[in-house]
Amino acid sequence: MATPPSHRPLRALLPADTGEAGGERGAKALSSSSSLGPRQTSVELAPRRRTARAACIECRKRKTKCTAERPRCNECTRRNSHCEYDAGGDETPGKALKRRFVDLEDKVNIYEQVYAILRSRPQHEANSVFKRIRTGDDPQSILRQVEHGDLLLQLRVVPESRYRYEFPFMSPLPARLQTPDNPYLGSLIYESEIGRPGSPAKSPKGKGKQPQTARSASEESTTKGPGPYVKPFHAAEVHDPLIDSVEPSKWTAVTTDNNLLRSLLRSYFLHEYQWFSAFQKDYFLSDMDSDRRQFCSPLLVNAVLALACHGYRDLPDRAEFWNPQTLGYGFLTEAKRHWELEQAGSRSKLTTIQAAIILNIVYNLNAMVKLGWQYTLQAIEMAHKMKLFQRPENWEIMSPKLRAGRAFTAWSLFGWQSHCTYHLFVKPLLDSPPDVPLPSVAEEPGWYGEVWLKYPLEGILYPSHYAEFHKAKTEFRVILNDVSKSFHGEPGQNHPPPPRSKIAELYWRLKAWYAALPESLSPRMIVFTSQMKLHMHYHHVIITMLQSLMASTRDASSTTSTTSLTPAPAVAAPSQKIFAISSLLNSDPPSEPPVPPLPPLQATFSLHRTHYETLLRLYYLRHGFEALDTFIMVSLMTIAFITTKELEIIRLSPQSTSNEQKEEIDSLRATLVLCTKGLYDQGKNYYLSQTLFRAVRGGMHVDEKELLREYASLPEEEDSKDARMREELVQRLWPHPHPRVETDSQEEVEMEHEPEAAPEGQEAWKVLDGLLKEYGEVRMEAPESGDSEDQG
Repeated sequence: MATPPSHRPLRALLPADTGEAGGERGAKALSSSSSLGPRQTSVELAPRRRTARAACIECRKRKTKCTAERPRCNECTRRNSHCEYDAGGDETPGKALKRRFVDLEDKVNIYEQVYAILRSRPQHEANSVFKRIRTGDDPQSILRQVEHGDLLLQLRVVPESRYRYEFPFMSPLPARLQTPDNPYLGSLIYESEIGRPGSPAKSPKGKGKQPQTARSASEESTTKGPGPYVKPFHAAEVHDPLIDSVEPSKWTAVTTDNNLLRSLLRSYFLHEYQWFSAFQKDYFLSDMDSDRRQFCSPLLVNAVLALACHGYRDLPDRAEFWNPQTLGYGFLTEAKRHWELEQAGSRSKLTTIQAAIILNIVYNLNAMVKLGWQYTLQAIEMAHKMKLFQRPENWEIMSPKLRAGRAFTAWSLFGWQSHCTYHLFVKPLLDSPPDVPLPSVAEEPGWYGEVWLKYPLEGILYPSHYAEFHKAKTEFRVILNDVSKSFHGEPGQNHPPPPRSKIAELYWRLKAWYAALPESLSPRMIVFTSQMKLHMHYHHVIITMLQSLMASTRDASSTTSTTSLTPAPAVAAPSQKIFAISSLLNSDPPSEPPVPPLPPLQATFSLHRTHYETLLRLYYLRHGFEALDTFIMVSLMTIAFITTKELEIIRLSPQSTSNEQKEEIDSLRATLVLCTKGLYDQGKNYYLSQTLFRAVRGGMHVDEKELLREYASLPEEEDSKDARMREELVQRLWPHPHPRVETDSQEEVEMEHEPEAAPEGQEAWKVLDGLLKEYGEVRMEAPESGDSEDQG
């Protein structure tokens, strides 16, 4: 009898777990359930097959299932074919593809870095890398060696920030400079380097040969002080977040390496910006970062980069302005292209005027002063069209930033032309300063901006006190403009010397400016190169004015004593003698309140000459002469010329063999060697200093030449055809030192092309002598009897 459906046993459920443990439990359940009914039987389940994460390449090609055994899968073993995997044992094809993409990206990055090294490194380093590539070295090993080499270089260079420079001959400060009235002997630089106990200045003088490299100050003293007073200026770096964020490659077509371009910008703002400020730094960088054209333009950026190349010490060929392969040549060519485009547009802009100042500086460094001066002349013309030196009618409705930008540019152009016309011995292009006055530093410090400096191994930033410096520098150049108006006339015309009363007025104005300097610019506190140059320029101008008056007085006395045929009059009173000198100098009695008389000329001249050389020596001791500095060349040239004259006078004196005279001769020789070495060091940055170095060396006495060869370790005189051609180019493009009367054009051509030239050394000295006479040939003869009363 059949069992009713309601009483039939239920079928056993299969287990949900598919693993080995689950399979065993399922088998046991099936075997135990056989007692539930006669129709149930035991069932054996086959183990489920594991899915491979990634098949081999051959199985994917045949589209067959791969068992993924390694090193050969079963299918490839059965077919006896090559089995290869492009993914790891635990990788999926997607992960393997992503890994290969990252590896390829890293490899491309390594090649790009090697290419950047070949493009941006100096020539000798690039050649070394190229040789390693030709020998089959791995790119990653090449990159690793360059990076590790840079780290070693940093370890070698960073400690240099604690060094000071050693003078090439004799002790640091001669006794003739250590006078009680020398304010720079109380400066913090002097106390940090020379005036401390146990320093070389306190020890007896010696003439032993000393090393040319800098020596660690920590070896002599454990005195610690602020970074600027114990570290050279070129060791610092300009810290500005805007420089880190800008992309200068958008503004130039010369290179796309933004890291290199940012380094060039830092070099420019460190070395030349403070002395020749053509634009407001913050406005320029802000517009560069925001891609605005009000205070930034491709012309201005390329001009700045062309100037920055002269100060970037990683470019060994930075002085070769004639070399098309140099980076500076490329930036200058690009700047000239943009200049021509803007001139074709006939629209005057602030950035064009600013770029004209920068381009003039670049041409000056390349010893082409005449060509560079044309940019300043065009800038003055543009400024007049824009009424830049006047307060325009819409001044009140202008934006504050535009007003500040216009005023800053106007004062920069005025100061630049004042500086240039003084050193080119021509009448200033502007009679008066801009109508808009300079703002107060305390009330509007943002008008000037600030340049922050970071020194190696220090975690703080130092301000350069740029606002106070820029205001004092501009006020000084206002006086300098009046000096040029009094002493210089139109080009090619003889200009009579100013009367004594005018020289006295200018002298006391300079003294008042010097006395009113802020604390950061006081003789005790100055430390940065721009601050020291401002003091040098002050002494330079006074020396030039005083020697001009001394020469005029002596020439007038010589003329009246040798050309007069009438009996000599009775000896006049001092007041009558002063009136006679005033008449000879075309001086009228003063109608304004009387100006204090000048102090004794010879004593005042010697005082400022002592201060001038002291500053120059302290400058070298702290900062050296190797970093780019366009004005230090003038100081080196002036002191070298004065020292040469002094040596000639001492050699001709009958007491030249005495011990005191020998010590003084050695002291002056040390100064001459230092100045000549400084011109050579500056010549690594720009060609004009190379020319002046050869001229000074060519006119030196044989004894000084021997000292220069022994203590300065300079190369021998070159006699190459290219060097002579470049020197001839420089002489033609440098302003002629003496006024020349224009006659017939054919005669002028004959004067320009003289067939025979003097020997190189003699001709070079004549060129330098002519140039320096315009700075003023300083005569060091003792004043005649009774002259001291006249000078009062």
